[in-house]
Amino acid sequence: MTPADDDLEGRIDRALRRLPPPRAPQTLLPRVMTAVRARSDRPWYARPWFAWPLVVRVLSIAPAAWLLYLAWRMPSPPAQIVAAASASRVLWDLMIAPLLPYAVTVVLLMGLACVLFGLALNYVLLERAEQR
Repeated sequence: MTPADDDLEGRIDRALRRLPPPRAPQTLLPRVMTAVRARSDRPWYARPWFAWPLVVRVLSIAPAAWLLYLAWRMPSPPAQIVAAASASRVLWDLMIAPLLPYAVTVVLLMGLACVLFGLALNYVLLERAEQR
């Protein structure tokens, strides 16, 4: 940094310190109070779940607990579904899993190519804009 830059920095700093502190617009407080009042006037069901009354929260948990219980007590699937799932697992293991690394590599290379093309295009366009 040169002494001229240091002097300029000091002059700017002194000028900024002499400025009065920023003031909020006169309409800010009424707008904030209106927004707070509108939020607190909402019905209980439009508020976040933790702001609901305790009884309603407990009653809303009951159906979820019931569904979890039913899923836990669900009988085992029929043999046809198990066979179909096994067949799909075999197809995955034989056809898709061996090709997956290649597919991921191609997708990553295409993404890299798009990024490089975008950078090159940006460089060319910015160079032309700066030359004008």
